[in-house]
Amino acid sequence: MTESSGHHSGAASTDDAAGVPRSGTHAWYHRQAPLPGRRWRVRCVFSDDHADGAKVTDPGEAAGRFEIWRADLDEQRRPRIWVNPAAAPDSPRMWFVALPEPHAARPAMTLVGYEHAVLPAGVVVPDATFFSLPTRNRDQVGAIRWWRDEAVVDQVYVGEQWRRRHVATALIYAASAYHQFNGWPDRLHSDGRRTSLGENLVAGLRHPSRIATLDRLMPAMDPDPRNE
Repeated sequence: MTESSGHHSGAASTDDAAGVPRSGTHAWYHRQAPLPGRRWRVRCVFSDDHADGAKVTDPGEAAGRFEIWRADLDEQRRPRIWVNPAAAPDSPRMWFVALPEPHAARPAMTLVGYEHAVLPAGVVVPDATFFSLPTRNRDQVGAIRWWRDEAVVDQVYVGEQWRRRHVATALIYAASAYHQFNGWPDRLHSDGRRTSLGENLVAGLRHPSRIATLDRLMPAMDPDPRNE
């Protein structure tokens, strides 16, 4: 069963040595099992076997297809995200702090990424847990904020020392994974508002159909000032 129509056969061809499918190859979501809280154990697959953005519970024959990310719960029942290193080469393996804004006029979510070894890579923790850790906001690698109900990316921030290492790409895939893990609507995409850094980023993304034409240049996203 899928939540969007369309089906295509055949694995995607690749355009690099790591085997990452060509730009424009469909990305669809395999909902492998339901989790408490209306969440999902889910993975994102790059292939043209299903329509771009389809949410599939029975994917059919998908052996050998490129998997871009996975999301589930770890042994402590914490959300956990894995991003394929081939899709974001040189990016550090991050864990994340989730900063929800459920009561805002446009409910939003922010993930802040850290590489500090106090938590396993991929784990997502709440702000209360973060403040009990020997880590400070100034240690962040980067952050991404998006409007939850619209699935529209608002801002992406990458610390200056981490730039040109595909961190923004890793953050976008992590946000996509967390969005689908929570069963939120639609698929992560961009409207026409971007910073200069964001415009450079989208030029290299693999799904140009999810990116609106730039119509408003925005100021750079500042790091979260908590606990500086």
